Amino acid sequence: MSGWGVKFFDYDNDGRLDLFIANGHPDDRIERHSSGVTYREPLLLFHNSGHGLQNVSSAAGPVFSEMLAARGMAIGDYNNDGASDVLIAINDGAPLLLKNNAAAGRHWLGLKLIGKTANRDAIGARVIWEAGGVRFSRLKTGGGSYLASHDPRMVLGLGDVKIVTRLEVHWPLPSTRVGVFKDIMVDRYLTITEGEDLR
Repeated sequence: MSGWGVKFFDYDNDGRLDLFIANGHPDDRIERHSSGVTYREPLLLFHNSGHGLQNVSSAAGPVFSEMLAARGMAIGDYNNDGASDVLIAINDGAPLLLKNNAAAGRHWLGLKLIGKTANRDAIGARVIWEAGGVRFSRLKTGGGSYLASHDPRMVLGLGDVKIVTRLEVHWPLPSTRVGVFKDIMVDRYLTITEGEDLR
């Protein structure tokens, strides 16, 4: 298959990064000269069980059984409910918006990072958080997929935990700052500006 959009993100807000792939072969005549290869291909969703990635596409909804000529793909929380949604561009078709229902009932914390000495979007920042006695870590990345850009905010999945006991933001070079915040209420978006308090 030909992946035009590939993104690790925590679709079920359990704290572990899952994988989404939007596929579509670039040659719309591929079926005329290749057997076993199709122009339209299925979407793929892999769940991180903590012991590896498992293909859960067949149980993720009816759209995963459709064959599509997907191109660009962007991940973002379009309705600000803490569940990251997926927008897919379809070649010669209307865009497809997948609303995330898998994270319903799970807690989360959303972060918008703003660098001062570090780059403005804080690309390269390391975010470490502790919740329910478990320590997690994530790298703030940039970019997107073909002709697409992801939501720059981070969503930290917390499962059933209702408070983040400790949050660290290790700002990227040339900054050497580390922001530390404690006992943060969840299920909301926060803005963290380098060198400042939470907002």
